[in-house]
Formats: sequence, structure tokens, C-alpha cells
Amino acid sequence: MRDFRIFSGGGCEWGDWEDNFGFDDPNDRNGACAYFDAWPHCSDMQFRVWHIKEDLGIELTGEGFKITERKTKFFPDDDGEGKDTSSYCTTLVFQLTKPQGMVSVVIPSEDLFQEDCSIKWDEQYIYDIDDQKAHLKIKSTDHYEIKEILSVEQQQHYVLQDRYFKLKSITRKMGDVDLIHQLNLAWLSGDFDIKSSP
Repeated sequence: MRDFRIFSGGGCEWGDWEDNFGFDDPNDRNGACAYFDAWPHCSDMQFRVWHIKEDLGIELTGEGFKITERKTKFFPDDDGEGKDTSSYCTTLVFQLTKPQGMVSVVIPSEDLFQEDCSIKWDEQYIYDIDDQKAHLKIKSTDHYEIKEILSVEQQQHYVLQDRYFKLKSITRKMGDVDLIHQLNLAWLSGDFDIKSSP
């Protein structure tokens, strides 16, 4: 289960990232995508940037933060037919140094179709890439507490969702294929959804 339900769940893209696996010539592949990672109790936060070109100039800009670690890892891959689909992941770890600030991922060479990819924070809240708001407590430079903000309906929805996955796990252990099938049908028909009142 993820640490957060909606906070820190989105991403952003540059260039042809979504379509880069369709190119016949690997040299035509380009683009990048980024994800923001944070945890309920953490000593730092990070952006993970997936990209095709190894020497892509990835920068973090903004104010109120410092980069504490930068690492790039290569992930070899192919599509099963010999076409290269390898990629790199650059992780940029940072800490907050001021009670208010902003961090943006900037890739100057991939400015075509570039999405805004930034987070911001103040003395009470932090906003992720998708502008989802969560409570933020900065206890020190390397100690943060983040608590996402969910509506009552969202909380009820996730409680039901957790029950569904728990029931499914129990029925798998029991080996009851028919019951698993019934649970799946109930899920698909919306029996685990919260019905809004009229």
C-alpha cells in the first residue's frame, strides 16, 4: 500500500516520452518524465527523472532547498524484438532549508512540450506536482512530517478499498476461486464504491 492515497501520486513529461518506444531508430528516442517522492515521516524528498539520453542536463531550480544527493542508474531493456527500450533514472534528493520555497525540475534540452514540474511549500502546507495540498511540519532541516488532506468521502472510499483488497488476499489464501470471482464482480459493479447522497 502506498504511503499516500492522492498526494505525491502524479508525474510530468517532456518531449516524446510517452511515444518514445515507437521509434525504429534508437537515436530518435527522446523525452523524460519525473515523479516526486515524499513520505509521512522523512528526512528528505526527491525527484526521480526517467530519461533516454544519459547526459541529459537535469536541473533543480527554485529557493529554500539544497540538493544532498544526485545519482543516475541505467536500466537496460528491449521490446522482445531487438528494439532498444533502455532508459536512465536520475534521482535528485533534496532537503528543505527554509520554511517557504519551491523546487522545479528543468531540462533545458527538452523544452519542447515541457510541463510545469514543481512543488512548493509554506509554513503549513506542501503542494505536490499536481498541486495536491498536504499538511507539512518542518521539525528540522532533516525531519519533516507530511499528512495528506482527504475529504470524508475519500476516506470512506479508501477504507472500503482496503477491505476489498484484504478480503481478496484472505480468499486467495483459502484457494476459493469462486469467492475471488464474486469479489471481482462486486468490485467491477461498484459495490465497493461510496454512493454520494442526492
